Amino acid sequence: MSCSSFRVNTNIQIGTYKYVLKSKINSEIWQLQDCKTLLLKEYSEKKLQELYVLGELRFEDGLVSGSDVDVSNRILAHEFSESEWCALKRKRAYVVSVLSIPASETAMRPVIEDVACQLGESEKPHWITVCRWKKKYIASGSDIRSLGVNEKKRGNRSPRYPGEVIQLAKEGIDKFYMTREQKNVQQVLDLIRAQIARENKLRPDSMVLPIPELRLIRRLIDTIPAFDRSLARDGREAANKKYRSVLSHRITQAPLERAEIDHTQLDLMVVDGNGFPRGRPWLTVCLDDYSRSILGIVIGFEPPSFRTVAQCLKSAILPKVGLRSEFPEILNDWHSHGVMRELVVDNGVEFHSASLENACYALGIEIHYSARKTPWFKGKIERFLGTLNSQVAHGNPGTTFSNIFEKDDYDPVKHAVVRFETLKLVINKWVADVYHQETHRTLGASPSLVWVNSIDSSDILLPDNITQLDALLGHTEKRVLTHKGIEFSGLLYNSSELTGLRRRLGDKLKVDIRVDESNLGSIVVLSPDKKQMFIVPALQGEYANGLSTFQHRMCKKYAWRNFGKNDDSSYLEAKLVIAEIIEGESKSGRKKQRAKVARYQGDGILRQEDAPLVLDVPAKFIPGESDISEAIPGKSSFKSSNVDRKQRKFEPIVRERTSQLNQVHSENKENL
Repeated sequence: MSCSSFRVNTNIQIGTYKYVLKSKINSEIWQLQDCKTLLLKEYSEKKLQELYVLGELRFEDGLVSGSDVDVSNRILAHEFSESEWCALKRKRAYVVSVLSIPASETAMRPVIEDVACQLGESEKPHWITVCRWKKKYIASGSDIRSLGVNEKKRGNRSPRYPGEVIQLAKEGIDKFYMTREQKNVQQVLDLIRAQIARENKLRPDSMVLPIPELRLIRRLIDTIPAFDRSLARDGREAANKKYRSVLSHRITQAPLERAEIDHTQLDLMVVDGNGFPRGRPWLTVCLDDYSRSILGIVIGFEPPSFRTVAQCLKSAILPKVGLRSEFPEILNDWHSHGVMRELVVDNGVEFHSASLENACYALGIEIHYSARKTPWFKGKIERFLGTLNSQVAHGNPGTTFSNIFEKDDYDPVKHAVVRFETLKLVINKWVADVYHQETHRTLGASPSLVWVNSIDSSDILLPDNITQLDALLGHTEKRVLTHKGIEFSGLLYNSSELTGLRRRLGDKLKVDIRVDESNLGSIVVLSPDKKQMFIVPALQGEYANGLSTFQHRMCKKYAWRNFGKNDDSSYLEAKLVIAEIIEGESKSGRKKQRAKVARYQGDGILRQEDAPLVLDVPAKFIPGESDISEAIPGKSSFKSSNVDRKQRKFEPIVRERTSQLNQVHSENKENL
């Protein structure tokens, strides 16, 4: 490496600006000239030294302004071969011996002969050659690398192909290679050759263009920046992902400072209590950034939605006091819980909702959205979900593997043996007894140990009221309170507290309600001034208690299609009939019904034996042209040409139930 000093005509760079030291006004002040604008600036020598120490000022390779000396791009001595290094030292020996003598043949020849004798060389360099070496050595600031051979100037540098061929080749690369079809180099070469052959047909024999070789096309492609090639061939998102760089990293200082939440579908097919396949469950997980501890986890068949996010947040906030009583097989306590300061989410629809924003802002949580298709912005939760899938799902009977190539001819439905309840036990035990207890590679300790040692119980924030937490995490709706109460999805809610509220504030009031979508038995009503909160039960409690919104939608649709009306009695009857049909469907194990049957059975707490017997049934209720599959919204498999086939399967169940209901209805009429 060369050395430099603050002297006239020395090139320096301060930040992104290049200057030349023009003159020294006095003993302290230097006058610098901007190389681009030629404007003059003044710096004290002390200030220049401070900038140099801070690394903001650097000398331009020790070159003096106007010098045309090329310094080798190899920096360290070990980057030269042994023979090259010996040649450099030999040249330096000649240069050093003539540094202080005049550049003339008379003065330099004897000195050169003496050095050659000391080196034991019979052939000595010409004195003009040594002068040239001396000039380079002095101009480079005594850098021995300047005495090396400039390899860039070796060989034949004249172009092998005329400019027309080079231009046609570049145009062909832009047209054929830089495309999303991703043609290989040989295909591009063939197309370019065809274009040149077409051009040659229009030229006289004396002006025919030579046909390029593969090496030319490869060389021209290599001159295009790698990012630009990926951008054109793979797309912007793939290029950004491939050539991204970590320039900064968010460092958290304590637990609950930052949390990440995301979903995944488990790579495992599960079965119900009867052994029938029920599909792949979904996981929603919330992870603490600092300790890598799992704050909350939700397992179910419902796809990602605000409801699953709300359930996961509630699981993350509340202490896991009942976990070991629910799963006695778990040996260790699950310590991590509490209200986080920041919540990092992606751009899923379930995260862009007013209900989630209201809940987070009320709890003092800031929502941070990662950019579109940038999973590395919340890489910790992404890594955890991959680890959970690989250690819990993969390798067990019923695994669906991570892709179809690993799956091959393995049938996960045929080999599925893990029950859903067992899966919940396995996942919770794996988190509490394995993941939380193993040493984390980045932390150097287990997540559980890091959590316990880095946070005090007094630093863990909890909501003041669990009821308020349920209200905050409920689905937000706006309704009008009247003498009938509040209507939501065809159900009426009212109480004496709401009557008192109307008597104080007015006959009709606009209020906000919070709905727990897993249980429509009650809702939370906020007063117009948001200062009071009321838990209001459904007037038809025997129907709505434990019923989810998904189950309620199915009952409404079934009641309208089969009874031609939507009221409480038809909802109750539809609820009972659907429960029976679902029971029969769950034993059939049909692939197209698995996910919806599993979701219906797992949603809420509805069971067939909980459905009351309904007497107010149409006298001649005969199953129509629809069944439970039409009541379930979603795929086209529940409609169209498959309806007749499904009808025939469900008709015995429905007709038997209809006969019983008609008999009960007749007996009821006689008693009246």
